[in-house]
Amino acid sequence: RTSDAMTVDPVHLDIQGVGKTFGSTRALDDVSIAIRSGSVHAFVGENGAGKSTLGRIIAGVFPPDSGTLVLRGTPVFFTSPRQALQHGIALVAQELALVPRLSVADNVYIGAEPVRRGVVDRGELLARFRRLAADTGFDLPADVPVGRLSVGVQQQVEILRALSRDAQLIVFDEPTASLSAAEAAHLYGVVRRLAASGRTVVLVSHFLPEVLDLADTV
Repeated sequence: RTSDAMTVDPVHLDIQGVGKTFGSTRALDDVSIAIRSGSVHAFVGENGAGKSTLGRIIAGVFPPDSGTLVLRGTPVFFTSPRQALQHGIALVAQELALVPRLSVADNVYIGAEPVRRGVVDRGELLARFRRLAADTGFDLPADVPVGRLSVGVQQQVEILRALSRDAQLIVFDEPTASLSAAEAAHLYGVVRRLAASGRTVVLVSHFLPEVLDLADTV
C-alpha cells in the first residue's frame, strides 16, 4: 500500500532488476523497487523470501550479481558497508556490531573520532555525542560500556552511530526480533521520528502488525 502523499515524493533509491545467488540458491531474481525519500518502506515475506538479502545489498553487505542500484539518480555499486555509508546508507541489523567493552560514546564515533594533535579529543567527542543525543531525543549514558546495556538500548547506540555519519537511508533488518514489547514500542517511535526528519527507512520484517503500523509502502 502507498499513501497518496508518497506518490509525489522523489525517489531516494531505485532498485532495478537486482539478482543474487548463493551457491545453488537463487535468493533474488529480477527485483525492481522504487524507495521514496522520507518514507518508511517495508520488505515483507516469510523466512527465505530474500527480504534480508535485498536489505543487505542496499547497505553494501552483499554486492548484487545483476541489476543496478540508482541512488538519487546516480548508479552505485557497493562492495562493503563502508562504501554504502560513504553514500549515506547505514544498516541496523539484528546482530549488533558493537564493541562491548567500549563506552556508548566511543561506539558511536568509532573510526570517526575527533583528533587534535594526533590524539583523540575526548572533550570534543563527548560534546558531539551529547549534541547528537539531544537532537535525536536518545537518553543514553555516554561513558557506560555498551556491554552493560540491554539489547534495545544497544540498538539505539547503533542508530546513533548511523546518524553520526549523516546516514540519510537506514535499513532496519528484523529490528524487533530480540526486543521486549516496551523496547519495540520505543523503536517504533524512533522510526517515525527518522521519517519525519526527512530520512528514509527500509524496514525488513515478517511481523505484519508492526509493518502495517509503521510503513508508508509495503
